[in-house]
Amino acid sequence: MRHRNHRPHGPAYLDKPLAFEQVPEHRNVDCGLYGVCLEVVVRRRWPSFSCRPCSLWSRGPRAQNPEGPGQILVMPLAAHR
Repeated sequence: MRHRNHRPHGPAYLDKPLAFEQVPEHRNVDCGLYGVCLEVVVRRRWPSFSCRPCSLWSRGPRAQNPEGPGQILVMPLAAHR
């Protein structure tokens, strides 16, 4: 897995699409900010992404982020290759 300009909150770059069976281990579709991250990934034209390195990934009960969504919302949307 390659992390392209990865921040502690937000998606991590993957260079190839996930198989359907891999989605549950890489995506946190229950996250309240999943849609925001998905928009970032689409605008950057990434082939795929993972939620696993994100500090918001909850390993048990749903984690709350004390900083709020601001860290994700300020992520640059331009693609850098």
